[in-house]
Amino acid sequence: MTWLPPPGGRSLWRAPAAFVAGALLVFGARSGESHDRITTKVSWDREIAPIFRARCAGCHRPDGPPGSIALSSYQEARPWAAAIKEEVLTRRMPKWAAARGYGDFANDPSLSPFEIALVAAWVDGGAPETLPKGGTAALPAPTPQAPAVYQPPHGVTRTLACNDQPLSGRLLGVRPQLEKGADAGVSVLLPSGRAEIVGWFRRYDPNYPETYWLRRPLDLPHGSRLRVEARGTCRIEVTLTH
Repeated sequence: MTWLPPPGGRSLWRAPAAFVAGALLVFGARSGESHDRITTKVSWDREIAPIFRARCAGCHRPDGPPGSIALSSYQEARPWAAAIKEEVLTRRMPKWAAARGYGDFANDPSLSPFEIALVAAWVDGGAPETLPKGGTAALPAPTPQAPAVYQPPHGVTRTLACNDQPLSGRLLGVRPQLEKGADAGVSVLLPSGRAEIVGWFRRYDPNYPETYWLRRPLDLPHGSRLRVEARGTCRIEVTLTH
């Protein structure tokens, strides 16, 4: 996420009514009430902080990429609560350039629908740090499970020009290097003639370089070819084992 509207800024997107109503019903948030009144069972220290540590802290830290804001503590995140909700509902945060449905990546930081509902309920219910004593009862157990930090596999990295390139081995990951705002489609053509989509990467931002690690590495026999479709200056790093 490179930009957020000022706290209290007007939302540019509305979630489907059924989704919002369901989230508020499940988590006890009530629309239309002041955020100073706590009306939710979701709190920062219990549900939201683990999500942010797992999904956001890699970029949203004091020394993070240009234009990012720190979200490592409640004091840093609370003034931006309304804007965070909008970014989460529109899936602009966490930042991830791989298009859904094109490739499957082990280090995808995207929030699950349940995690999105938790963040929305937290904001709409007053964005509390902790639940007040004698107030709304806490959930019986923490619900989000923060995943372990992803450990990339070991392999040999090669940097290739973005054109039709011979490639063999076991493809572990790709890292496009594009012009700012450019898109790229990456696929491989196997000797059998079958094409395998690796990924479609949109609106490249050089401030957020990323290696996309395949959840299921792709075996490329001799005679396979890597194809990258992109406009402008383009290179791609590939990580392989043999």
